[in-house]
Amino acid sequence: MPTRTAPEIELPHDAATADDHRTPRRRRRDRDEEEPPPDVGMLVQPEPRHDLDKMILHPEVKTDILAGLRALETRADLDRIWNLSSIQPQHGRCILNFYGPPGTGKTRAALGIALRLGKPLYQVDYSAVISKYLGDTAKHIKAAFAAARDHGAVLFFDEADSLLSRRVATGESCSTSINQNRNCLMQELDRFDGVVIVTTNLFENYDPALLRRIQRHIKFRIPDASMRRELFALHLPNPDRVQADYAVLAAISRGLSGGDILNVCVNSIYAGSTDPNPERWLVTQEMVEREVAKVRKANAEHSREKGKSRRKIGFIQD
Repeated sequence: MPTRTAPEIELPHDAATADDHRTPRRRRRDRDEEEPPPDVGMLVQPEPRHDLDKMILHPEVKTDILAGLRALETRADLDRIWNLSSIQPQHGRCILNFYGPPGTGKTRAALGIALRLGKPLYQVDYSAVISKYLGDTAKHIKAAFAAARDHGAVLFFDEADSLLSRRVATGESCSTSINQNRNCLMQELDRFDGVVIVTTNLFENYDPALLRRIQRHIKFRIPDASMRRELFALHLPNPDRVQADYAVLAAISRGLSGGDILNVCVNSIYAGSTDPNPERWLVTQEMVEREVAKVRKANAEHSREKGKSRRKIGFIQD
């Protein structure tokens, strides 16, 4: 009796890929073997213009920043007088949280701290840290701390709200992965003997366990009138070619951030520099006021669209 053999089956050309889709863990292992781990941040060298003394900040913000730095500079005396290492063993660790609206100087202050400490800034790329593959995000978090350690850098997490927010209740979708990432971040913070700065616009979403690890929470606010006047004077650096009243500009720019005022000044300079003869370039009051109005309009439209988006996904009930 002849032996029966199974019919030959022609596999599709993408069979290997399809198999990988059925086994994501295998696909991730194969990828790790073939590709080096991605860079998860960028090393930034601070410049003299980032000096904290040149920043226009609310006095209490600058006071809190300098107090955090002084704690690092006087660590030996703190140990000698207070035996601080008995309760806080990390000699060089300082974790700062900058929170507040965008454009208020959080990133610039991080660069100023790095400059004051004589260190580079390792700015974490949030999009490179987060991965859809199980375990990769935690691996990237560890890589960020390792890179900062290797470079002797200040570690900077800018607007990484998803990494820093509250842990998810067990049973919710992706709760295991999300909570593992939070725990990994907490562990790395505990082990890191250096300066870490985190920023957010959503301070209320922070995980309480993270709050306990942060030495100082520093709130950045929109500049007041006197600060706005200083900002206009700073960002219009040739007063001989400015025909404007800084006091009036400070009044009409109420509610704008430092970043907004920088954009207003730069665009005003461009508007005043269109004459073919550079010797006739000039920034006028009208030009600056026009740019202020444009920024206000853009901010108002952004707020309206943001409100629509929040209502659409159910954050706000009509």
